[in-house]
Amino acid sequence: MSAAEVLTPGILAAEVLTLLAEQAPPGSPVVPWWLRIGVLVYGALLVAALMIYAQTRHQRPWGVLWVLIIAFVPIVGAISYFIAQTLTHRRGGQRPTKGRAERLPPEDFTDQR
Repeated sequence: MSAAEVLTPGILAAEVLTLLAEQAPPGSPVVPWWLRIGVLVYGALLVAALMIYAQTRHQRPWGVLWVLIIAFVPIVGAISYFIAQTLTHRRGGQRPTKGRAERLPPEDFTDQR
């Protein structure tokens, strides 16, 4: 089976892995190392981006759009979301408010507990 036949639409990922396994010589890894690392990087970026998304308020149409971009544009989607949120946060100019533990000296904070 040629590479053009493997890449035709309609073939599921499991079928592609099965074809790769059939073509691989005995004892060799079925999935290449770069694909394994890519899947790990994608998973880590996906989790991080969705965690940031859950903690951020978005205007109505952008919220759904960002979820789709993060989920369906593998690595570039999450990185573009990080960049967009960084720019939005920096343009806002608001400093995060400090909690009680950060406003008081350490000895006063422990006395008030």
